[in-house]
Amino acid sequence: MTLTRFLAEAGRRHQDRIAFQMGERQLSFKELDRLSNGLAESLVKMGIKPGEHVALLLENSPDFVISYFGVVKAGAIAMPLDTKYKLLELTAVFDDCRPVALIAETAALKALSAVPSLIGSFKYKICLGNIDIPGCVIYDSQVKSAETAPLISEYPELAHIAYTSGPTLRPHGAEIKQRNLIEAAAGSAAGFGQTDQDTVALFALPLHHTIGIAVIMMTSLFAGSRVVIVNGISMDALLCSIEKERVTMFHGVPFIHAMMVNHLKANGLKYDISSLRFCGSAGAPIPVSVITGFEELTGKYLNQYYGLTESTSHVTCQELNKSGDSGGVGTSIPGFEVRVVNEEGRTVAAGEPGEVVIRGPIMRAYHNRVEDTERFIRDGWLYTDDIGIVDENGELFITGVKKPMLITKGQNIYFSDIADILITHPLIADAAAGGIPDPDGMRGEVVLAVVTLIDGANLTEQEVKKFCLERLANYKCPKKVLFVSDIPRSPNGQLATFSLLE
Repeated sequence: MTLTRFLAEAGRRHQDRIAFQMGERQLSFKELDRLSNGLAESLVKMGIKPGEHVALLLENSPDFVISYFGVVKAGAIAMPLDTKYKLLELTAVFDDCRPVALIAETAALKALSAVPSLIGSFKYKICLGNIDIPGCVIYDSQVKSAETAPLISEYPELAHIAYTSGPTLRPHGAEIKQRNLIEAAAGSAAGFGQTDQDTVALFALPLHHTIGIAVIMMTSLFAGSRVVIVNGISMDALLCSIEKERVTMFHGVPFIHAMMVNHLKANGLKYDISSLRFCGSAGAPIPVSVITGFEELTGKYLNQYYGLTESTSHVTCQELNKSGDSGGVGTSIPGFEVRVVNEEGRTVAAGEPGEVVIRGPIMRAYHNRVEDTERFIRDGWLYTDDIGIVDENGELFITGVKKPMLITKGQNIYFSDIADILITHPLIADAAAGGIPDPDGMRGEVVLAVVTLIDGANLTEQEVKKFCLERLANYKCPKKVLFVSDIPRSPNGQLATFSLLE
């Protein structure tokens, strides 16, 4: 099944029921189908051809959903990107994927227009606001209601390419199939017990991320649920929305749940959240203290689930209506198989550590990276580089990672990104990065940058941070900078962080 047919069937089945809501704006299933048909028709008339790439630089809104499906219905392949990326990061991704068109917020287009060669690389530019850039058209003028999608002789296999799976300056784009997204949505809905009676709160989780696209957007469209988009990061706004909209499902990363715990400790629970039946956490390990604090303060269980960009969606989920304080991430959902294997690829005994491998509707490949694809996909199994164990009850526990990276706010941060940027500074002779415990206890780990200066040079910690902030997404920038005469490294060349801090 294609996503065009998938959305058409959802529109026929649910008609005028609300699919997405943001403030006073409501978008029904039928309107989403018809408006994305109209955008697809405009894209085809514009000149976009099947299989070409279209980049999306959009914040959370119903327009993201319309744009995503409009691109796919036009026969193109979507590239949903992080709006926090800086020019250097965007350039690396664009060079890898060569998109012919861009649909973006005004702020993103203004930033890109500062580099004529970069903005000029797009044949077609669509802006969600008014902007004076040659060849740029206004989004509203391209979106109209159409009963049917344009006739595409052959849809590409892919729906989108997700650039969240590797070092941004050495892009690893996971190629996600249309069919696999639909299969994963069915498994996700079954794992969550999600139906057309559910209302899902989308709060502080970007729609461009795997959780946003697969776990929330696609699963809700499959199940016929309503998604309420909550603007900003105000906990009161979230809690008020849960009460007002009678929200039944709330997804978050550990950072969000830690924010909730701190907020409720300081202010108490002043809203009626009794409608909630499922609260889930994913994207990174979560401290048991946050789980127990959340459950004590809200009276709701907090369940963990696990997946990664390369697996298309989440692949496990803990049992519903049970506390997640075991620290596990549950068992596999329908459509997926999960094993823990040794270095020879053999399944290990219960309780023994090994690498987590996944089979099911996983990514097709890493875009333009044959060797990496062959390393991570073997005999139909996705090798994750995550270390875990499976207990005697079949529950998966993630105990570590093999990759030189950390996860904060659900975002992968590769230490090579920070080091690659730092060594371009004219006063820095050598640099490395690693992870250290977050002093605030909110993010698990944060980035430590270790720097060696050239002889006679002087730099402050703030100057190093500012240099990174100008070139990298904010969440990647180091929280602490150490200046050393020599950088201690492990045999594989990575920063020996813990020996450094002892």
